[in-house]
Amino acid sequence: MKLLVCNHKMYLTNDEAIMLSNDLKDINTSDIDLIVCPSYLNFDLFKSFTLGAQDAYYEDRGAYTGKISAYDLSLRNIKYCIVGHSEERVNDSDEVINLKVKAMLRNSITPILCIGDTKIDRELRRTSEVLKKQIIKGLKDVVLDTTQEIIIAYEPRFLIGGKNTLSKDEIEDILKYIKKILMGINITRYKLLYGGGVTSSNIEKIKSNLYDGYLLGSASCDALEIKNIIKIIK
Repeated sequence: MKLLVCNHKMYLTNDEAIMLSNDLKDINTSDIDLIVCPSYLNFDLFKSFTLGAQDAYYEDRGAYTGKISAYDLSLRNIKYCIVGHSEERVNDSDEVINLKVKAMLRNSITPILCIGDTKIDRELRRTSEVLKKQIIKGLKDVVLDTTQEIIIAYEPRFLIGGKNTLSKDEIEDILKYIKKILMGINITRYKLLYGGGVTSSNIEKIKSNLYDGYLLGSASCDALEIKNIIKIIK
């Protein structure tokens, strides 16, 4: 069963989110695990779906203006949370990301850890080095119990927000490498996603049994796109 994570980012106003939720009422998600990550303000509009958050703070409570804790999300039955997205890595160090991963696990939330390389990383042939560092530091001292897992989402940072993806062979090679890194740090319960420019127009070309699903950005804010992507995945 493929996993489809929909990251709405800050694309939708409340009215637009209402329209999207209405347009998705008849969506067929059999054989698909669909996780919707709306803005915090729009959680209630998508409560008929499995909900994820776009980020969370690593302290459970305290004087942290503007922050939302993993603890508070767990009380609202949020089951997943994105952490380390490239748009957050501008401010978050690997050490902060590690604290967020641990906070999510502590509060029974499955982390969706995003990792990715830049165009310069790729040109300098340091993609492997960058991804290994992000994984090892992001999962430092993380020990999963038998009920927990980690979701790793690989997104080439230079393709996020666009309409182009890597080739299927490139994606498969990188995800095989990620599996080796996870094995080396004794993380055995995980799922692997690909994101970065995934649309209904290109997903057919990159479908593979080597990964467990996809992380969508702007495409997840279009009901027809989501329905077409699910149809192609099936």
